[in-house]
Amino acid sequence: MTSLTTKMGVFSAAAMFGLMAASTAQAAETKSFVISWFYPSVSAQGNEKDCPKGNNPDAATNVIRILKEQGKSPAEVEKLMEDFPHSIYKEIAMRGRIDGKPVSPYVNPTSVPDPNLLLVEGKQALGFNLDGDEKTGGFTDPTSGEKGVDNQLFRAYGCTGVMRAEPNARPTWTTIQWQTVQLQMPAWLIEVSGIDDMKNDADVEVRVVQATRPVILDANSEPQADMTFVEDNNPVTKSKVHGSIKNGVLTTDAFTLALNGHRWAWSELRLNKARVRLTLGDDGKAKGIIAGYHKWMPLYLPQAEGGAGYEGMLSMDLPGMYYAFRKLADAEPDPKTGLNTAISTAFSIEAVPAFIQRDAQTAAAK
Repeated sequence: MTSLTTKMGVFSAAAMFGLMAASTAQAAETKSFVISWFYPSVSAQGNEKDCPKGNNPDAATNVIRILKEQGKSPAEVEKLMEDFPHSIYKEIAMRGRIDGKPVSPYVNPTSVPDPNLLLVEGKQALGFNLDGDEKTGGFTDPTSGEKGVDNQLFRAYGCTGVMRAEPNARPTWTTIQWQTVQLQMPAWLIEVSGIDDMKNDADVEVRVVQATRPVILDANSEPQADMTFVEDNNPVTKSKVHGSIKNGVLTTDAFTLALNGHRWAWSELRLNKARVRLTLGDDGKAKGIIAGYHKWMPLYLPQAEGGAGYEGMLSMDLPGMYYAFRKLADAEPDPKTGLNTAISTAFSIEAVPAFIQRDAQTAAAK
């Protein structure tokens, strides 16, 4: 009897520990999101501090400069500007010169002089110290306080009015562009699993993947929350990385991020040394940044496709953007030319709750 009692005691203890272990395992949560806003982080402190010399010139001022550079007389300039912007497209669309022949300045940006755009001079920018060197980058993150933040895309974009908004606001034009492309591209998804505590957890897993379909917008033109998305079975666009949560803020280690988008904004998002920082709200939403090094030419090309229309209506100097990207690029030098092919950047993101359904192949391999 004693032996049986002992065995029963051992069994009960083992069962208890088993139940406790199962309970602990069940306590871990998974939170999934669909990205509802994504665009370069182009405001840190407000225009006066970011751009003390003001914004780059508006479209009319740019066009007048271009016409003068072409040798137009004051009378000719005045005449052309009478019906601005309709009268100027043919004047600026082929203003480049190679061997004396007209060429597109958007396809051949070095065929026109560098207009030397005004660049951000402020000391703050959203992002991370991507290269681990506080002496480079030159920015401090206003949210985390991290020094040596690398975000040269902000330095290039940040004094162009159409790209700007006050901190925590969305620029008008970029909002229109994002709302257009997200209806025609696969939704981008974030999954955070192994969460034991939503406020503080030193060990969680973060997955960034894309869906098989776009988002659906609600009555406010925002992605509908709590929708189910099927994960695209494309191994290239599946990223997994360790993360941690401190005081409700999720931060990941560095990883390589790959997502497919839309040619009007980013045909591909390819970030090296990528990191994510997200504030996990009590309302189930998330807000923060994705940062890393991105090839700068794919960032320029969608703008170049806008051509004279963008320059005439959005107050962009597109060759100026090309020159700025090339000058400020700070990573991945070309082995032949030595020129850096990638630029440090941070994209502001917002995300709403979603459900992710893994495809059968991914689920079987999990």
